[in-house]
Amino acid sequence: MRVLYSGGTICSFETLQRLVLLADEIAFMDRPSVVVGNFGTIGRDSEFRQLRIEDAPVTFSIHAPPDGEKKDLYLRYIEADLKDSNFVRIVLDGLKANVTFQRRLVQLEANYGWGTGRQVLDELLKDQTLYEGEYVSPTESKLLYVPDTVVGRRQTLGTLLIEASIQVTNALLVAESARLDPISDDPYFCHLISLRASDVKYVSQPASVASLLGLAITKSVLPDEVLSRLKLKDLFDYRASAKDAYGAWSLEVERLAQKLLDIPADRFGAEAAKLIVTDVRPRMLELRHEMATARDKLFGDLVKTVTKWEVPTISLAYLASLSLPTAIAAFAGALAPAVPAVVDYYSQRRNLVRRNSMAYLVGVSQVLDDERS
Repeated sequence: MRVLYSGGTICSFETLQRLVLLADEIAFMDRPSVVVGNFGTIGRDSEFRQLRIEDAPVTFSIHAPPDGEKKDLYLRYIEADLKDSNFVRIVLDGLKANVTFQRRLVQLEANYGWGTGRQVLDELLKDQTLYEGEYVSPTESKLLYVPDTVVGRRQTLGTLLIEASIQVTNALLVAESARLDPISDDPYFCHLISLRASDVKYVSQPASVASLLGLAITKSVLPDEVLSRLKLKDLFDYRASAKDAYGAWSLEVERLAQKLLDIPADRFGAEAAKLIVTDVRPRMLELRHEMATARDKLFGDLVKTVTKWEVPTISLAYLASLSLPTAIAAFAGALAPAVPAVVDYYSQRRNLVRRNSMAYLVGVSQVLDDERS
């Protein structure tokens, strides 16, 4: 499994631990430089470029943002996102509920003049009318992060929407180019990735989307109580000792993904659930036992101290029947007069690869309950 950490240039150590348990290749990406009217982002290299990790059983890589004509897609997606009520709703819900998502868009402890990022955000989120209407690129810089007027709040949210749009587009384009699966440690960023591959505002036909398939079992094998007391080298040793079990697990995930592609959209929910119960879960239990055997040999004493064993919460968040190249090409197709080379590029690539658009959730247990309610 080859994954791209999305939503930032580097992840927390806790998320890195989980990714080491999950993937065979872990990729990070640099932050792009994008100018939108009077607003822009400053490019920055991923901090992971400064790190050197040796003797690891997983591969690490860093990817630069797209350049040339493909950069125009950032602006096109921004234009669509600012007009999309679903995109606005997901961003606002994420800002209200998830501190990881908040930190993607706001420096909570920084001084923004009017107040700290946390104070600006708290004042902004009191305004329920922000869910209404379309947004445009900010035009009055003096009102940014000054949330004591309606105009100031909408201008401020506009910049946060643009920032979210740029991050999602970066994840999509880098993941597609490098044949990676975008992964994130908050559910709202995963929702935004899925939106791009399934909503009629971005693609001509909606993809079938399955919510939260609990395929990953690593957290039930190594719960947080054990993980918090381990170093990366301990996890590397574990991955090496459980190499065969992880190889078989990856094949099972890929096998399920291919089966899901063939389920008609109108029968997706029922047939996907049946497939998991009858086909996937029994094999997953076998693989979990094999992983636990390797775990017990290395961490037997630690395992005995565990007081809470949780259900797996590294979950395959969304499987879209559209591949990333197909989704991007479908969106770019309407822009053919402006960026024909980009449309041709993605149209050709979508015919070469039949691949799922996958977004993962890492260690977000409350999401399971949220999806069921």
